[in-house]
Amino acid sequence: MTAKILVADDDFDNRTIAQEALEAAGYRVVLATDGIEALEKMTSEKPDVLVLDLSMPKLNGWEVAKQIRQKPEFAGTAIIAFTAHALVGDELKAKASGCDDYLSKPCLPKDVVQKVASWVGRKT
Repeated sequence: MTAKILVADDDFDNRTIAQEALEAAGYRVVLATDGIEALEKMTSEKPDVLVLDLSMPKLNGWEVAKQIRQKPEFAGTAIIAFTAHALVGDELKAKASGCDDYLSKPCLPKDVVQKVASWVGRKT
């Protein structure tokens, strides 16, 4: 079964690049453009991995991660913070909010694929 990846990012270019790279690697990709939509897609699509921008409108990624971690049905879903927040301490803050891993932007498309691949099938 092909893993399903939810890419939640308000930036069109970031979403498109991640989507194309992940689909080329054989993943099924679902997209969200803000935090509210990300939560809705988590419930309706039940992805294996969430690639989550931390700075999104309506509900930021920090809060999205916290809300997801409060729901037992998502205990096994990996959350990768996908963010331009690259200051000292931001990775720890992302993990404290519920993210399992961290990928700073800008990055190469292959970095997104490699990071997702490292979490597919792994229970968090």
